Amino acid sequence: APFLAVLLLPALTGCAARTTGAAALPDAELAGHLLTSGSGNWFLPCEAGTDDAPLWVTFTGLSVRQIEEARASGMALAGDTVFVRWRAALTDERMVGPGGPALLVRDIAVIRPAADGPCPGR
Repeated sequence: APFLAVLLLPALTGCAARTTGAAALPDAELAGHLLTSGSGNWFLPCEAGTDDAPLWVTFTGLSVRQIEEARASGMALAGDTVFVRWRAALTDERMVGPGGPALLVRDIAVIRPAADGPCPGR
């Protein structure tokens, strides 16, 4: 998957010494769609291809309050798809979600209703 290569490269080259824990994972600004369901939160980056599977999302730090505020305002509820731009880190083999790597969201810059198409109006 091409977008995973973009996400993994900083994770592989960002730290000379290997450290443990989520705080050691480098983060990047990502844009795409957050899909919410009864089974969890899933993210599909704008750069994703048609065969790419969404990444499992977990909210950490500041983003916990931000997603709670969005949900209190009626956005990102179960069954919704919303456009997001946020800072997040892709996990490595130390921390995985259902089916593979997870995305640890740290700060949500934009959350709004999704428009038609993959990521119009970024």
